[in-house]
Amino acid sequence: MSSPSHTEASRTARSLAAALIGDPFYRAVTVACGEDEAARLAMLEAYFALALDEGEQAGRVDLADDGGNGAAIWTTDTPAARRQAAYAQREAALRNLLGERGFAHFTAIVANMEHALAPHGLQDAWYLSIAGIYPDAQGRGLGASVLAPGLAAVDAAGTACFLETYNERSLPFYARMGFAVAGRYAEAVTGCDYWLMVRQPHAA
Repeated sequence: MSSPSHTEASRTARSLAAALIGDPFYRAVTVACGEDEAARLAMLEAYFALALDEGEQAGRVDLADDGGNGAAIWTTDTPAARRQAAYAQREAALRNLLGERGFAHFTAIVANMEHALAPHGLQDAWYLSIAGIYPDAQGRGLGASVLAPGLAAVDAAGTACFLETYNERSLPFYARMGFAVAGRYAEAVTGCDYWLMVRQPHAA
């Protein structure tokens, strides 16, 4: 894992925005854009730039390739104080970026997901918070390759990892990567269901 340059980070943020603009979570937090998809894409680029920075500070970021076509962003076993400081910094920036209503959606959805997560005993698990590949670059194996280094690190740490997805079509892909569905939940803000998927560590 190497830190992306400023140019790489900008291109990667644009790729993530293009990949995830239709996701119910990201549509809900960019509600201030209304039906202006160009504004939504620009807001999401800024959102993912913040997420990449947070991942670099207190988690893990793996880039899809040298062309900035996507990334996987993880919350890892970084010390809690460092994670909390990085999250607080991003949260302050998100409040300004998303506007009052969008930020309210963000905090409510995160709280809803954390409530659903609580019974699963994943407090020490790694979290695949964001993964996306630029639409025109999909179908070339980049999704699997961008997850591989993080999954290897998870296995080396001997811990579980998890993710949430609103995209039912992605379930078979994540199943091939070793994740299993642990629950399906209705989320009130988006009005959509999402799936919690968990992967137990694989022996080396």
